Amino acid sequence: MKKLARIIATDLNKNGHSAVYLSEMARVWPDTKTRLKEIVQFAESHHWRLRYYKHGFVAIFDKAPTTISSRK
Repeated sequence: MKKLARIIATDLNKNGHSAVYLSEMARVWPDTKTRLKEIVQFAESHHWRLRYYKHGFVAIFDKAPTTISSRK
């Protein structure tokens, strides 16, 4: 999982997004019933966002948007 996180971080710094395909997802998250929930938790733990997910095909990550504090 650490290796995948490094790959995603590199892609995000270079391209602003990172695509992870099924073969890579299945190695880290083998259980298809819990995969989506685990991917979302993984993304959030790294301050990323799961931008798009197609079951059995791809997960696309990007950097989580920062919140803008309200002005007074």
